[in-house]
Amino acid sequence: MGIPDEDKLGYICRQDMNSVETSVSAINTAIAAVDKLINSNTWVGSAADAWGNDFHGRMGALGRLFGSYKAEEDRLVAKAQKDQSDMDRKRMGV
Repeated sequence: MGIPDEDKLGYICRQDMNSVETSVSAINTAIAAVDKLINSNTWVGSAADAWGNDFHGRMGALGRLFGSYKAEEDRLVAKAQKDQSDMDRKRMGV
């Protein structure tokens, strides 16, 4: 069973966004592992504190970026669906 023409770009876009989501999940897992090491007294002292503060600041920014993912996914899928609809209308001469 194929994908209806009117949803082909939306489907492809959702597949791409699923790949992004998988990557984001892997990154979050890696960040959590590093964070666990930072908080386990593996490295102590002022240099460790400075590095940890920088790390947490950067990870906060990355978290905000990842938090914007869902809204951007919705926008991209909607645009793909509109583009597909426009192409379908043009192809059908409507």
